[in-house]
Amino acid sequence: MIIWALSGLSTLGFVSIIALSLGAPRIGLGRYWPPESAPSWQHSSFRILFRLGLYPLVALSALIARDLGFWMPVVGFALIVIGFGAALLFTGKLGWKQAFGAAEGLVTTGPYAFSRNPVYVATWLGLLGWALCLPHPEVFVPLALWAVLYIVAPYLEEPWLEEKFGAPFTQYKASTPRFFGL
Repeated sequence: MIIWALSGLSTLGFVSIIALSLGAPRIGLGRYWPPESAPSWQHSSFRILFRLGLYPLVALSALIARDLGFWMPVVGFALIVIGFGAALLFTGKLGWKQAFGAAEGLVTTGPYAFSRNPVYVATWLGLLGWALCLPHPEVFVPLALWAVLYIVAPYLEEPWLEEKFGAPFTQYKASTPRFFGL
């Protein structure tokens, strides 16, 4: 019962972010992601909702792993370490403030020379590893929603980036794939 409750909370967090991202502009609440500024309802609610998605997912994963004896497939564990480790490094390269909506400068070097969204691509590797380690529907649902969120996010960010950076972003967009090879 607790496992499904945690899965439901996590699912609620990710579904809420997706719904607000897609729906807020349509009902006159402005752009949800990326937020206009740090002291905004969008920024605050995103931080709360992302944590609502993440923390219960970690807790339910720990409970399931404990019941399984915490055995992890080597490939799954490697993807978790590589994916989430790279996502953290790439976010650091971008800048933590900029990763959450501040327009501090267009980053086009390092991993950003190969993908406009390397953090999302790296996170998908980590999510895949997580799913391989804990192949349970209670875990799959929030993981899949997190993955969908990271598919939707670039489409929401790109108009904002064009607005903030103009021609340099347009040139970058023309020469660098959104995701690796796509």
